[in-house]
Amino acid sequence: MHSSLSELERIIEATSSLGSLPINILYKIVFCSFAKAGLSLFNATDDQKAELESLIKTIPPTFKGLLEGKLYLNALKFLRSINLSLWKTKKPIIPEEANIHFILNFLRKNVGKVGGIIVLDCASVPEMVAMAGKFAHTSRNVVVYSMIFANPIGTTKFLTEQLTYLGRESTLKYYAQLLKEELKAAFSIKKSSIDLIVHKYGVSISDFLNLLNMQEIFEQINHFVKRNSVLITSDHGYDLVADEHGLYITHGYKRESPLNFSRIALFLVID
Repeated sequence: MHSSLSELERIIEATSSLGSLPINILYKIVFCSFAKAGLSLFNATDDQKAELESLIKTIPPTFKGLLEGKLYLNALKFLRSINLSLWKTKKPIIPEEANIHFILNFLRKNVGKVGGIIVLDCASVPEMVAMAGKFAHTSRNVVVYSMIFANPIGTTKFLTEQLTYLGRESTLKYYAQLLKEELKAAFSIKKSSIDLIVHKYGVSISDFLNLLNMQEIFEQINHFVKRNSVLITSDHGYDLVADEHGLYITHGYKRESPLNFSRIALFLVID
């Protein structure tokens, strides 16, 4: 994953230049750059591309050059790298990255101790990048770790069922508490706002962006960042699907799609 995450760091650096923007606008730019890259690799239809372009037209023209230039090109490199690393090879998904024991060992050795844990149910790469870029703009130290949690079926159940082997209840709240204990944090929070939106079956990309209040998520995280370092992670991301129904967001999608982000969860530390 090292090469994939290095591309992500370049995207975050470019995103930080937009940090003075309201995060809802910044986030839309980031989301559209990933979506545009994913559609180009997916060989999308003209109608599917037109649906995304209609969304891009709602972004202030000043920022379209960055969206369709540097951000788009870096997103292309990231997607090519992560697709090759995770599911375009003939071997199965890397087993260590899908194992909570392995993840906990990595976090203990590489993160050590943080002030707080925030688990965002269904938070995906665009949300993490937008928050990282916004915090980097405010001169916070931002680290995206080279390790991911790999979720081969893209559902919460894959992670939470592993908790039972550790004597925990199989809900995401207890994953957050486990991370809190392992990293000696003062608090842990599980937030489900993204997942609740995605579970509206076949939510279109425009509806998804309109319903997702990144400002509210950012303000809650910023409240804690002012006092403590925080680790932000998820159980899985989501998928951008392009089919006869158009473009929509779901997770655990079993076929190829422009963005298969439900199979990965990032680890982001802000202090």
